[in-house]
Amino acid sequence: MNILVYKWDIFPYNDIINELKEQGHSTDVLAFPIKNHIQDTSFEHKLAEYLENGSYNAVFSVNYFTVISNTCHKYGIPYISWTCDAPLAGMRNPSIHNPENTIYVFDYKEYEYFKNKGVDTVKYLPLAGAPERITNLLAENHTSRDNRKYSYDISFVGNLYDKNLYDEMAGVLPPYLCGYMDATIEAQLNVSGGNIINIMLTDDIMENASKYMDLKQGGKNLEELKLYFATSVLSYKAAAVLRRQVLNALSHVAGMHLFTTSSTDGLFKTIVHPPVKYHSEMPLVFATSKINLNITTPNIENGIPLRVFDVLSAGGFLMTDYRPGLEKLFDIGKDLVVYDGINDLTSKAQYYLNHDKERELISASGFDKLQKLHTYKHRIHVMFSL
Repeated sequence: MNILVYKWDIFPYNDIINELKEQGHSTDVLAFPIKNHIQDTSFEHKLAEYLENGSYNAVFSVNYFTVISNTCHKYGIPYISWTCDAPLAGMRNPSIHNPENTIYVFDYKEYEYFKNKGVDTVKYLPLAGAPERITNLLAENHTSRDNRKYSYDISFVGNLYDKNLYDEMAGVLPPYLCGYMDATIEAQLNVSGGNIINIMLTDDIMENASKYMDLKQGGKNLEELKLYFATSVLSYKAAAVLRRQVLNALSHVAGMHLFTTSSTDGLFKTIVHPPVKYHSEMPLVFATSKINLNITTPNIENGIPLRVFDVLSAGGFLMTDYRPGLEKLFDIGKDLVVYDGINDLTSKAQYYLNHDKERELISASGFDKLQKLHTYKHRIHVMFSL
């Protein structure tokens, strides 16, 4: 196939493009910025130039863009997208029904949502890892599984969401609404492996909240406002609080290492490092850490984040919170370890730090499972064998 890839600043693209070429597809890359995901005249003209001058069998993007879908619909060219964020507000758009679409979502709950709405253009497809690329990188840096030296006890690579919309908005809410939102966040912190924010945000609460703030969602209905608030506001605030709680708790167990661009105020014993480059440095952290953490944001309700696949691709030992469907991809306790709340996490961290052989057997099993079933080779074959 001859594929036009719309590329923007997100991690999986290099692995996807390389695998497309490995499987015999030819690719052109369009990197023109999209300023408005729904309607963007400048981008539409640029995409149209490509479609009129090239003989493309499909257009591909990571995440779904209405502006791409509608332009492909105009030219009758298939549009294939694969989400790595959930939920995507842009998918709550009539363009979702365009017959040229094939939209792969990694969160099964998103798939069920659209299926129940009668949408037949949305399919479920988990994310993937790049074990071959990372194995080569580790060998170049002399950190293969056979001669690995551990530099860190426990590591977390990620954002602490210190800059979040809730902190900006809370100051304009009346005390009763601010108290309700705080209680919602607190309730979410007590739910491991699930999301209750959507349940807590009733129509009455959202109608009242919309009176006190500019949600920058003019013309949207109450359902879309709720989605925006639950996902972009409360979910990231809850993640900000939880991640600090986790790091502080683990810092009393062993050396807790954090790699981030975020402010680290409120972290007491955590050892803070500069951020690491996704392709060239992050796998080295995963490979040389005794324990790697995944702390999923609440807005991902039934999907497995990219960090899970990244850690396992490096042969790293992973401890992750639970999401429904995880057991369909990996054997819990054999390929990775799941924790249920902070107390369980600290207890299991102490155990596996003291049991090297068990930990290394699990990391080896996780790597083997990913290599056999969950690589970009597997996913590209599914998406482009139409």
